Amino acid sequence: MSALHRLHEDLPDPGSARDTSLPSSSSSEHIFQMRTGAVVIDIGTGSCKAGFAGQQKPISEISTLVAYSSEQSPGSEKARPHTFFREEALLHADIDIIGLMQSGTIINWEVAEILWQHMFCNELMVPPEEHALLITDPPLSPVTNREKMVELAFESLHSPGIYIASQSVLSVYAHGRTSGLVVDAGYAVTHTVPVHEGRSLPHAVEVMDIAGSHMTRYLMQLLRDSGYMLSERMTQVIEDIKHKCCYVASDFENECCLPKAIYTVDFPLPDGQTITLGKERFQCPELLFNPPQAHGIPYVGIHKMAQRSLNKAPEAVRENMYRNILLCGGSSLFEGLEKRFSSELLQEMPSNAKIRVSAIPLRRYSAWMGGSILASLTNFQSCWIRKEEYSEHGPCIVHQKCY
Repeated sequence: MSALHRLHEDLPDPGSARDTSLPSSSSSEHIFQMRTGAVVIDIGTGSCKAGFAGQQKPISEISTLVAYSSEQSPGSEKARPHTFFREEALLHADIDIIGLMQSGTIINWEVAEILWQHMFCNELMVPPEEHALLITDPPLSPVTNREKMVELAFESLHSPGIYIASQSVLSVYAHGRTSGLVVDAGYAVTHTVPVHEGRSLPHAVEVMDIAGSHMTRYLMQLLRDSGYMLSERMTQVIEDIKHKCCYVASDFENECCLPKAIYTVDFPLPDGQTITLGKERFQCPELLFNPPQAHGIPYVGIHKMAQRSLNKAPEAVRENMYRNILLCGGSSLFEGLEKRFSSELLQEMPSNAKIRVSAIPLRRYSAWMGGSILASLTNFQSCWIRKEEYSEHGPCIVHQKCY
């Protein structure tokens, strides 16, 4: 039995991080672990989360949007200029903003290198060459991306070891399980991914290119339609409104018929003005349950995505999946979403199906938390790709050691 499978026996309860220090030993495996406490990096389209294995949540989270002055963009022969991140970038007029990812997949590796270097030097404040690195990988990403991550870790960061792990599998670990259906609503993409005994089932994955960023833009449009003059530079303010004011209606049609006073709230803007929100509060996250067609693609709501994934899972494991449906991602945090999702899903499932939906409080960090647990386990330590293995086999070693 491989170390990767044996580690399942060591998985802790959800939300906990326990001490998994290895005993003193002369073996290189144990020396490696004691000398290099692992760093876990979870890469998302909207933000990159980083921290140390064994902790309950990341200690750093920064935007994946990187900006430079226009005359000194990446790849120029001039000295690299100061790098701007997120809100800071929006304060400067003469800049090029460059995205790291598109639809959940890394598309700019130079930005990835800059972002990870920044994470180590300015956020974690530790040298990357002294820490093993566990990086998360989104569902259905190109296999070549894993090779590129390994190459970047060893050639640029000079990490002593690396492991690439599936975000969906890690999310299951964060819930203290090894199997379940992950319903992940993130920044740019929503996935439903069945995981069985620590392995995702790619043929049963459902994907919708509607998630948090789309809801933010939709909320901005709704507020503009209500007469508010909002510029694109106010995106972060709209994000704040979305997080603090929006909720999922248990019954959308009924909610629309309620007296306005029940759902109307005021939100103060940074400039002292006030926005009054009404139906926009529950119209915004309704996109997750009743998505619009995009580019001719007939999307379905997250409840129907879950039902499709469950139906594609092998019948022998389906009943276990029913009892382990796990809500994950920052866009699953809307008040009322868990109740509405459970109600809608029950209507899609067989009448005798016993459904259990779980939603831990820190679920926006679920993939990172699972990585923190995994990298801390004693039985996992033989799974790292070492620098010597990379030197001998090249980046393709990732396909032999990371599943």
